[in-house]
Amino acid sequence: MKMKVIVLLSALVATSISSFAQVRLEPFWPFSKYSLGIGIGNSHMYGDLDKSISQPVYVLNFARNFNSYTSIGLEASRGALNSEEYRNHWTNGMSMYNQYTSVNLNGTVSLGQFFKYPNNYLWKNLFGLYFRCGVGVMFNDISNITYKFKNRDRLEIRDYNAKYIKTSEMVPYIPYNFGFNLHLKKNCYFNINYQFNYTFSDYVDGYNFSNPPANNFYNDMYSVLSFNLCFYLGHIYDTYYDENGIKEYARHLSD
Repeated sequence: MKMKVIVLLSALVATSISSFAQVRLEPFWPFSKYSLGIGIGNSHMYGDLDKSISQPVYVLNFARNFNSYTSIGLEASRGALNSEEYRNHWTNGMSMYNQYTSVNLNGTVSLGQFFKYPNNYLWKNLFGLYFRCGVGVMFNDISNITYKFKNRDRLEIRDYNAKYIKTSEMVPYIPYNFGFNLHLKKNCYFNINYQFNYTFSDYVDGYNFSNPPANNFYNDMYSVLSFNLCFYLGHIYDTYYDENGIKEYARHLSD
């Protein structure tokens, strides 16, 4: 039995090595100097209130592509964050709704470009993986915020100190993105993107719980999972490898 397992594993390793050795020489991912994307997603809040309620988010992004694996982009989004508190012994019954607008400047690196390109459909799709990071600012507009809470231990309703509540604020944040591009045609591709945003404020959900009766010493964070349709603008290039599968160059399709 052990010998069969060893033989099977050896065959799988040999197949993998053979697959990686088959570096594709014909063009694969196209790119253009500029691209535009539109999409829709949903949000998740990580703040002072413990229950997040997903809300729609609309995304628009524009990118300047230096080659098929690096770019710098500008992204704007309009969406909402919604959460409520129902477990905490001190602050039950609080809720908020934040209809925000955000803009960020980011840089993207394609993770697939760090591997040789084998002539295999499964590995080919790995070239759509990427990582993106940047800096941005969001503008909060919070409504439906609750100023009273139920003190469950003492069975009473109390006012929350208004100085620990903000309903509007401009907040800087850092967006971290992981995503996947699936090329549909030469000039367009489908994108799935997960963005985790670390903000420099504890008031994105309207509340600051770093004071009694509740305590929370962390800044608010939120994430957005979006689905986007992206288009290349202007001339489109194909990407090539040389005979060794290392050097990359681009050739205009009309040449």
